[in-house]
Amino acid sequence: MVQILTLRERLAAVPGTVRRRAGGAGERLVAASAARAIAPEIPRTAGPDHLERAASRLLRRAAQDEFAREGVTRLPLPEGTDREALRRADVPGDTAFHAFVEDLLGAIDIAPSPLERDDAVALREGRGARDAYGLSPEVAGDLASYLLCLAHGVRSSEQDQETLEEYLARQETALREEVRSTLVRLVRVPLELQDARERHARHGKEPATGSFRPRTAFETAQAEAGRAAFGALRSGAERAFERYGTGRTPPRP
Repeated sequence: MVQILTLRERLAAVPGTVRRRAGGAGERLVAASAARAIAPEIPRTAGPDHLERAASRLLRRAAQDEFAREGVTRLPLPEGTDREALRRADVPGDTAFHAFVEDLLGAIDIAPSPLERDDAVALREGRGARDAYGLSPEVAGDLASYLLCLAHGVRSSEQDQETLEEYLARQETALREEVRSTLVRLVRVPLELQDARERHARHGKEPATGSFRPRTAFETAQAEAGRAAFGALRSGAERAFERYGTGRTPPRP
């Protein structure tokens, strides 16, 4: 007699590792599509490592922008930009430099993100998100959090047992060190310091807006959305996988 298996029985017969890989592949496609909406350089088949590097680039660039925006005039930089002058000045050892670094780090908050894809795009493109130098550190931190939450979703689908809170805490420690190292490099490498000064000279005469930091409104959105909104982000990813993770190619963003 030929045994006819039900769909559930056939699925149960599939090795667990194969099911996990299929789920992980679908999660990757969904996460990559969502991430590319704010970072188009991310590959369409990106994995969590790509998303983590994109978050790192966002914050490093934000540190460079903030240095050109405020650091050039706020820090006791030497008149010359040759290596000898920078070595004698020892800007990284100055208390003003430490204060600048801590102020910048205080503006970056890595936390569970309540953003959906369209929210992240709206935040990045909002009038209060950037000025002539680039994104504000606050917005860069919010977008980095969004990318990291997507990355964690992919890792979770691949059986990574680390909780979101543990993952973000570990990423935040590494990212803060990257930001600090980026700023130290800016006051030690002549060409990078010269570029920052030239950017400040180009943009410094433009009206300085005290309202380009959108943190207050965003904090309100976080309070209203919180973890429930982040759960909706994961649920949306799962629904998308159910729809497109069965062999069909997901729509391009």
